[in-house]
Amino acid sequence: MLFIITDFVAHFHPVLVHLPIGILLLAILFHWLSTKEKYSGLSIAIPIAYLTGAITAILSCITGYLLSGSGEYDETTLNLHQWLGILVAFVSASGYLFSRTNNVQQLKWVSIALVLLLTVTGHLGGTLTHGEGYLWKGLSESKKDSAAAVKLIANAQEAIVYKDIIQPMLQQKCYNCHAATKQKGGLRLDSEEWMMKGGKNGKVLVSGNIDSSEVYKRIILDPLEEKHMPPKGKSQLSEQERVLLQWWIASGADFTKKSKEFAQTASIKIALSALEKSEVVITKRSDIPEAEISKASESRLKSLRKKSVTIFEISANSNWLSANFVNCTKWDADIEKQMGSLKDQLIWLKIPGAQLQESSWKTIAGLTNLRRLSAEHSNITDKELAQLTALNQLQYVNLVDTKITVKGLMQLKGISNLTNIYISRTGIGLQDFKIVQTNFPKAVIDTGGYTVPFIATDTQQLHPKEK
Repeated sequence: MLFIITDFVAHFHPVLVHLPIGILLLAILFHWLSTKEKYSGLSIAIPIAYLTGAITAILSCITGYLLSGSGEYDETTLNLHQWLGILVAFVSASGYLFSRTNNVQQLKWVSIALVLLLTVTGHLGGTLTHGEGYLWKGLSESKKDSAAAVKLIANAQEAIVYKDIIQPMLQQKCYNCHAATKQKGGLRLDSEEWMMKGGKNGKVLVSGNIDSSEVYKRIILDPLEEKHMPPKGKSQLSEQERVLLQWWIASGADFTKKSKEFAQTASIKIALSALEKSEVVITKRSDIPEAEISKASESRLKSLRKKSVTIFEISANSNWLSANFVNCTKWDADIEKQMGSLKDQLIWLKIPGAQLQESSWKTIAGLTNLRRLSAEHSNITDKELAQLTALNQLQYVNLVDTKITVKGLMQLKGISNLTNIYISRTGIGLQDFKIVQTNFPKAVIDTGGYTVPFIATDTQQLHPKEK
């Protein structure tokens, strides 16, 4: 019980830590202004500001100490941040005493010391939270699109796969939370030793076995899932990066071999050759349209939420919508009406386990801007798939554990944007997989972990089932 309470209190640190920064800077500003006769009246507020700053600094130190017990942070950086935070509390308390006695000279040195301490302590706090070099990221070229940041290689076939291809990818997308400075979940990914060791929940990399490699499984999860990595809002792996990571793990995750020493499908050869170009162009699946759309009716959104539908705007600056029916599998006439009215704004739809009437599937087919459809464990059949051919913007479809067949799936081959198809535990058998690959050459096909012969001329290597 005590642990639960302390853990709860510890998580107030990110909230409290900003209070002394703002209050103490205000105290310093009052002090500097009060030296001028015009603003001398501010001197009465200086002791109050320093006292409030000292109290909030002490509370920040206490919650910070409790938070440090999580073991997710680099000990050296953490200790320096901790002691400098204590020093901030001590100096701000001194500022209160000197302001009460009107010791102008000492207060001058206190203000200078606090500005320096707040800057360094804040920088270390940002490093612990956001990763090494956080303060300077805005000034560097690392803020460019991830496609442009991929390491250029003179000869991809001679490149060491881990050092030259995989590690730069992990450094850009994963090190902020899983490296020396911060180890979320007790996991580090910044060396072979740490990757093989894993985190608090066990191994994350199993050589030659994607099905057991958590580092890959988290990447291919639905972005709406809590365990999807990198987290929502962070820079995601491009499709090319995902394919190369999958290839490396499935080929044995060797840390010393060159590309030419691994077997390669046609798609892998294309991905490797792209790294040699002077201007690397990586096609990324866009889950959110670049164009903007008018805002949906708030009353319609409220109506759906009352029926346990989780529906929200995908980002703060966008009117595109995501709807999740995990708590509402039964569609009534009102839901169909409200959903139909959102056909312009809705681009992500999750209906796991839904047992829908024909009219409801027609409503879904009318969501012409839909990019992602998760219909796993639902009652969708080949008949309903025929209606979905109208969704020409569809990029992702999850049909796991449904009664669809290869004949029904072929009805979607006219959707040129379709790049991710999940068909494990369906009526699509082992003998049908080559047909699926041939008809969807640009798509990543999740086949549920079936063993398929590795053929060098295949356009797409099958990867294991979604968890």
